[in-house]
Amino acid sequence: MKLVTPCQSDQYVIREYLVYKMYNLITPKSFMARLVKVIYQDTVKNKSSDPYYGILLEEEKQMAMRNLSQSIEKYGVRPEGTQKGDFLKMAVFEYMIGNTDWSVQFRQNIKLITVDSTSLPTTIPYDFDHSGIVRAPYAYPAPALQMHSTLERRYRGYCIPEMNQFTEVFETFNQLKDDFYALYDGNPLLSSGYQKLTLKFHDQFYATINDPKKAQKAFSYPCDRSGTGNIIIQGLKKIE
Repeated sequence: MKLVTPCQSDQYVIREYLVYKMYNLITPKSFMARLVKVIYQDTVKNKSSDPYYGILLEEEKQMAMRNLSQSIEKYGVRPEGTQKGDFLKMAVFEYMIGNTDWSVQFRQNIKLITVDSTSLPTTIPYDFDHSGIVRAPYAYPAPALQMHSTLERRYRGYCIPEMNQFTEVFETFNQLKDDFYALYDGNPLLSSGYQKLTLKFHDQFYATINDPKKAQKAFSYPCDRSGTGNIIIQGLKKIE
């Protein structure tokens, strides 16, 4: 199992852990995560580190098997060539949390699973520390996206001009609204200031998906050829 440890403060690990829990609420096609306390033991000096938070992340093959699928080690898969319903849930979720650091083509923070060789693959996101909801001080959008901050949302799916294609996805997010908020509201692991900021961040997302004009502007962005909606990210670099 993968152990996610803090780059700076373990508060950011807790915040990223909650993002995994949010996506677990949306679909079982997601990585299960467990928050743990970690202590390093120096066997030479016989000393122990102070305890800090980490995340135990489900192994990729286990996640695939749990979903009666298998992992695909393939690059170059276009988003349009994946399971549409699963992709839209994933892409809208990435928009919700303010994460632009992903791409299907290069499997940048995306895993692919499929039931069999004849089925379209499903996109599974992971590694959310560069998302706006985590607010890590080291996180920033790729320069090619021409964004000022991870707190600035940008939908990075493919062009779908018909907004009725998003209706079912938006309904799913609306049905889960109370569950999402409950992960943060009153959580003793989070500061009251961060709770308030995150709930406001959620409010902004729901104000967008429930306003037809705002939703049209946000989620049809990849159709704008003058924008940066079709830039592919590979390790925060622009790929032509």
